[in-house]
Amino acid sequence: MARRSGCGIPALFVLILVVVGGWSGYWWYLSNQIRSQLTATGARLEAAGWTVDHAEPRIAGWPFRFHVTLNDLTVTGPSGHGVRTASLEAEANAYGIDHWVLVAPEGLELGRGSKGWVSVQGFALRASATDLLQRPPRLIVEFVQPRFVPTEGSQPFPITQAERLIINLVPQPDQPNQAGLLFDLTNATPRPGGVLASMSEQRPFYLSAEAVIDHTEALSGGTWRQALTGWSQAQGALTEVRLEATAGEDFVRGQSPRLTADANGRIQGSLATELRGGTAPLAGLAQAPGVDPRAAAAVTLGAQLTSGFRGETELTLNFTNGRTVIGPVSLGPAPRLY
Repeated sequence: MARRSGCGIPALFVLILVVVGGWSGYWWYLSNQIRSQLTATGARLEAAGWTVDHAEPRIAGWPFRFHVTLNDLTVTGPSGHGVRTASLEAEANAYGIDHWVLVAPEGLELGRGSKGWVSVQGFALRASATDLLQRPPRLIVEFVQPRFVPTEGSQPFPITQAERLIINLVPQPDQPNQAGLLFDLTNATPRPGGVLASMSEQRPFYLSAEAVIDHTEALSGGTWRQALTGWSQAQGALTEVRLEATAGEDFVRGQSPRLTADANGRIQGSLATELRGGTAPLAGLAQAPGVDPRAAAAVTLGAQLTSGFRGETELTLNFTNGRTVIGPVSLGPAPRLY
């Protein structure tokens, strides 16, 4: 009877060592690439006028994951908008580093330009980013049970807390250079005495907005203003726009086939709206910055005469020449994208 060779087991060990060694080398190579990309991205932002500061990145997760931790992170644009957090954690599979999940376990602060900073704490503050080489990538931001508190010296924030906040940016696979945008705010508590408190009659409210962004290939630049300016000059537009805000059984709905931005970043186009449950949203506009209180009162009175105090009203908001106009009445400046 022939004796079985014993060289099979050592050969298996050698094969395992080769595979483990090769994978480990690949993992360490990618970890160095991630570190280099972080440095290069920070340098590009700083060259464009941003402030980027954080502790030395920590990369762990061998063998099958990458877990990146950035402590004491601050990213602020020239306009003063940005984010800062004590710790940002990002994780991806080693065999799929084009999909990252980010978490701010200790909360974060959002910069609002001249309005200052607002602290955000919650049950979960997370985001995911996929297909990072596309423009735009697929982005999902989710805040679960967020609480908003302005930092010392900052202006008030419109809401104090919410059940959930979701922002989705999803490229359209069948429509190149288009992406769907979704904003969804659930069970939000307005700040007492603020504009939203007046518009919702002190009640928690729900707010959703969706649109399709076209010409996404033109969304590039070192700052938000530069990106949106290039997008606007390339005839970029928001299409299939739908808005809805509800408080109790009352609601405001709006839709527009197309909205664009003028040379000053203000919205152009028209928005057909439907109100049910009264004219409190219109009356609350009188407190909004830049709105003419007398014009808001005139529009509110007109709506009351045509529909009653708790009836239904249909209005068209026209954004033209940098102004928001309802019928013959100019309310104030048109909303600004940048």
